[in-house]
Amino acid sequence: MLKREEKKQMILNAATECFSKNGYDKTTLDEIGHKVSLNKATLYYYYSSKDDLFCDVIYAEAHRFRELVRVGITEKRGIENKIVFLLFERTKFYQHLSLLHDIIVEQGRKIEPIFISLRDSIYKEERNLLVAIIKEAMDQGEIRYSDANRVADVFLKMANSMAVESNQAVMMNDDKGFDSSNDPILDDIRFTTRLIVSGISARA
Repeated sequence: MLKREEKKQMILNAATECFSKNGYDKTTLDEIGHKVSLNKATLYYYYSSKDDLFCDVIYAEAHRFRELVRVGITEKRGIENKIVFLLFERTKFYQHLSLLHDIIVEQGRKIEPIFISLRDSIYKEERNLLVAIIKEAMDQGEIRYSDANRVADVFLKMANSMAVESNQAVMMNDDKGFDSSNDPILDDIRFTTRLIVSGISARA
């Protein structure tokens, strides 16, 4: 017999597939339950609503992404390389989950507290990753001391703008897929990051 956490993971996997394929509104708990051979009543034992399940799907994917990025950052040297790596991997992550990202943005517009809280939580944790990189560079004398939170916000706003452009390009060329080895967004992220880091460099 499967343990509770194993069964919950099966539900999350099925829900991720359904939300990505059909969107939030068209996905039903019956459909998700069918994929894991559970009825709706049993699903309610694990999740009180479709909203709760959707939020868990998004948060689980975001957590997996952050852990992979944390490991990758340790292999990079210098603030510029670390930030470029984080922001580009973030762009790829949202392209991989482009539909789910669009859903959470759309649901957030409905001013439902559960979605606003989720969106803010994910943003806060991404921001914390950047702030840690920036503060480390300050402590090592690589850049001047400044407001690390504000600098992180600037990088995220820049990355968000570029991600929108990148997602549009992928949608227009969806038959070609996403080629991370030849993406102009990477060049844009690297160029803009270099400009920002140069402005706060300890040698400036």
